[in-house]
Amino acid sequence: MRIVWTDEALDDLEEILAYYYVQAGPRIAGSIERRIVEQIEALPPFPERIRKSDRLPDARELVVNKLPYVVFVKLFPDSIVVLNVIHTARKFPA
Repeated sequence: MRIVWTDEALDDLEEILAYYYVQAGPRIAGSIERRIVEQIEALPPFPERIRKSDRLPDARELVVNKLPYVVFVKLFPDSIVVLNVIHTARKFPA
């Protein structure tokens, strides 16, 4: 099962990493990136284990362990599409 990132999700991740780079430095930003990406990459082979989203139709929500982020994904038979990476304090969708 392959993982496909939307442009919007990549933009979300880039904004998160830019924030941590400025606020805490490159080492912390790299650690944040690894944690988010590793948890997304761990979804196969059982992506159904994450909860169905009440906020986005037909999506699921991965709560990133020990970080204030939720990853919205859509499941397809042959792929997982990463839709957004959102801070938990943000109203989403707006």
